[in-house]
Amino acid sequence: MRRSGRCSRSRPMAERVGVGTVVLIAGLVSLISSAAVAIWWQRQLDQRLVMRPPVMILDLSALARATDPEALTAVMRAYTQAADRLAEQGVLVLERQRVLAAPRELVLRETEVPGVP
Repeated sequence: MRRSGRCSRSRPMAERVGVGTVVLIAGLVSLISSAAVAIWWQRQLDQRLVMRPPVMILDLSALARATDPEALTAVMRAYTQAADRLAEQGVLVLERQRVLAAPRELVLRETEVPGVP
């Protein structure tokens, strides 16, 4: 039985789709596009990190101040050998005096250098 004499399918689309449905669809589109952009950014970052070498910083001036003058030559040799080994593994090794600013985690400590007394 029809009440108005017209079929309900003849109504425009805007009348048949509720506001909640429109908001839900917009939210899903937003979520999917945000996820796609986040994945793309992560891939771009991964590609950039592959191109850049890891970095370590040696603080030779602090080493010279803290080391006994008789042992300084041996300790400097150990630091130089450690820097060479790191460079062979693809690590960029910088001297602290040539770096303007860096996080403390990048500075190689005495306990991390083999052969330092």
